[in-house]
Amino acid sequence: MFIKILIVIAYLVAPAFVLRLCHVSKVAGKIGSVLICYAIGLIIGSTGILDDYKNIPDILTTITIPLALPMLLFEVNVRLWKQMAKKAFLSMVLAVSGLVAIVFVAFFAFRNYIPETWKLGGLLIGLYTGGTPNLASIQTALQLDKGLYIGIHSIDVMIGAVYILFLVSFAKRLLDKILIPTVHVSKEIDNQSKKIKKTLPLKAWLCQVSILNTLKTLGVGLLVALAGGGLGFLVKDPTFQMAAIILLITTFGIAAANIKAVKQIKGSYDVGMYCILVFSLAVASLANFETIASLSGYLIAFVTVVMFGSFALHLILCKIFKIDTDIMMVTSAALICSPPFVPVVVGAINNRDVMVSGITVGVVGYALGNYLGIGMAYLLRLL
Repeated sequence: MFIKILIVIAYLVAPAFVLRLCHVSKVAGKIGSVLICYAIGLIIGSTGILDDYKNIPDILTTITIPLALPMLLFEVNVRLWKQMAKKAFLSMVLAVSGLVAIVFVAFFAFRNYIPETWKLGGLLIGLYTGGTPNLASIQTALQLDKGLYIGIHSIDVMIGAVYILFLVSFAKRLLDKILIPTVHVSKEIDNQSKKIKKTLPLKAWLCQVSILNTLKTLGVGLLVALAGGGLGFLVKDPTFQMAAIILLITTFGIAAANIKAVKQIKGSYDVGMYCILVFSLAVASLANFETIASLSGYLIAFVTVVMFGSFALHLILCKIFKIDTDIMMVTSAALICSPPFVPVVVGAINNRDVMVSGITVGVVGYALGNYLGIGMAYLLRLL
């Protein structure tokens, strides 16, 4: 028990050290706290030192996102989302279209090397439109071999870690050269980014944190998360349960953001982002490179082609249809990795204006995942 408590404390304290490092080091500041936490988690996961305590980061990833999500929304100007809603929806359609096209290509390329490829194609359509709940339900519907199912799930975790690492590192700088660079609509964010950050001594740096405001935003955030999660669990179908929880927490978070007393709590976004750092550290530490190394090379190649091939085709289509960088990135993250990863990407690109767009796309993806996945599987079966 003592060791478990120490591990939990380490997960909660490590992001504070990362934030301090980013404050005092220009190099670390340019890399970003999200990426550093994610990299530390991957290193921890690859060593296997926490293999006997995997339940701890697993629980932390389950708790931190529902808690962080409302706090991140408290300072979001929801009215600005109307200006981006059409582009976000178009980006979602382009992403799904690209995914379907790539799955067709991968099916014909690998069907002679992997058993039940038509089922795997449908499985990946559901996974990269919705998320893990869709993956489980489609596996049940198609009666896919459990060995293949576990293999696909393990590979997705590992390749997905590489994908997220790409998104939170140099993706924005690269994509800005290809797509239309995003102009922040929120003047507040632009003004904050222009401020010259001075390196403060440790005591002065810590004094910037208001304990009272932190407790207030944690309290309201917890109430929103419990309300949304509690009502969401009334949905018994696991396929739609996660979508319901995310949607309800988002809705209650937006509603709370319109309450004057909540809106006036300073630092809500910062506290929410701290939870995202804990999530980034925990989810990355769940990675196990030994597991993926033992799987079929063709299966690894199949998932890799679908994930990064659909991303590349989505990028090309966004270029054609003039979708800006940040919308493309959060849309892609929401569909390929699911809504909980949207705040991670938002923190990395420093544009909270696209938060609601990304989460909304992800929730719609949850709803569509099963239909598209199962339908695509049976279409491939006919070929």
